[in-house]
Amino acid sequence: MSDVNPAEILEQLQQLQKESGDLKSQLAILRISEPIFSPDAENQSQSLSKRTSDASAIDNPTPASLEADLTHYKELFSKLRFSYVEQVTKEKFLRAIVGDPPLVVGHNENVELETQLAEVKAELKASKEEVRMMIEEMEKTGRDLANHDAALYFARIHRESRVYNCRTARQTGI
Repeated sequence: MSDVNPAEILEQLQQLQKESGDLKSQLAILRISEPIFSPDAENQSQSLSKRTSDASAIDNPTPASLEADLTHYKELFSKLRFSYVEQVTKEKFLRAIVGDPPLVVGHNENVELETQLAEVKAELKASKEEVRMMIEEMEKTGRDLANHDAALYFARIHRESRVYNCRTARQTGI
């Protein structure tokens, strides 16, 4: 890996900001729903306007917009996974047919593979349930921390207002 000069990177970012004006629209880490290559910039700006709930396009994302993004990305990954499995299955089938000699699977092998598949599916289901429980726990902890933070904020504001009132009362001689 080559040495990275922070001054050069800063200069490049400043140049990019001068050219485009808005770095947030240029520096997005993940844009799954957009095509990898867009021949004209007009199509790219249109595709950005289609996806308004994208969290990277919002300065202050709300939980609802983040939830919409999560749902959107889950759907995209589900479609991608289905497409991948479909292509791999087609490839294996074609290789088995065209192979020399052709691969012939017997009933016993199918039964053995089905039992292995059932075991792996059970493990996967247990792992998914464990992840779901962890996510629920993290969400609950996040809500609790947000509520605690809000309570501390309001307590600090109340305390500061009382101190201010005391100081003004002392200054006015009340």
